Amino acid sequence: MSLDPRRLLVLRAVHRHGGVLAASERLSLTPSAVSQHLAKLEAETGLALVDRSRLGGGRSLVLTAVGRAISEHADDLAAALAAAEQTVATLRGAAAGPVVVGAFPTAIRRLVAPAVADLQRSHPDVRPRVVEASDPAATHDLAAGRLDLAVLERDGEGTGATTPGVVERPLLRDPYRVVVPTTWARRSAEEVLTGPWVAGPPGCAARTALDRLVRTTDRSPVVAHVCLEFPAALALVGAGLGAALVPDLALGQLGLPDVCRHGAGLDAGARVLTVAHRDGRNEPTAAAGVVLVALRRQATEPTPA
Repeated sequence: MSLDPRRLLVLRAVHRHGGVLAASERLSLTPSAVSQHLAKLEAETGLALVDRSRLGGGRSLVLTAVGRAISEHADDLAAALAAAEQTVATLRGAAAGPVVVGAFPTAIRRLVAPAVADLQRSHPDVRPRVVEASDPAATHDLAAGRLDLAVLERDGEGTGATTPGVVERPLLRDPYRVVVPTTWARRSAEEVLTGPWVAGPPGCAARTALDRLVRTTDRSPVVAHVCLEFPAALALVGAGLGAALVPDLALGQLGLPDVCRHGAGLDAGARVLTVAHRDGRNEPTAAAGVVLVALRRQATEPTPA
């Protein structure tokens, strides 16, 4: 069996943008062409990739579990193509000048800081400037020209809604872990799910994942404390005030003796870190392209212990 990479990219676009029409606009194809690509890919694989039981009524098109798994491989394909495009842009243009990079704290520690340190040695003419910024402000500043690149956080099970004039490319998938006070270590999964929880505000990626996890119990999460950043959430967990969902990257930077991962095998999914730039013929610039490649290189490095 030989899969057509173009059809994998079509599948990815349908998943990320939530439907055939949106994907057709993104790919500059007709909706009919997108549908044909999906049908041919299903024929090639012999698998159902689209959940047709959920079509109609204005709902977004949803992939099956198999379709989502294959779409993740298409993310790798898109990332490889993007890297090749950036290499070409770098070789064609003079990679020099300032590049303003916006990112949230975990991403700065894990991706941005080591990438900038490497670039000081390998590309001294590229001058990255790091600005701490989170969505929605980061996306707004990017579209307005105040940022050249932005590292963003997305729900790993979301449809990948896009912002006009902004292109996002996946960097890495960051699994969530259920962390609890050490005094809760022997609690059952059901006891942990009933709360209390330390969580982010509604709409953030971690809160969306928590809502989805607790929904298996047919109830809403009991959120006792709301924190914007994971170090603050972990401090409250360590004080015995609740459980929390914390991604691997945030756990790697903290070693709190009063916090432990719950061993009941609760699957909370993951968040996806993306890097975004403006959508234009000359975007990203050669210098920004160098920074983007450096960020992608850091994303493939093993997570530090």
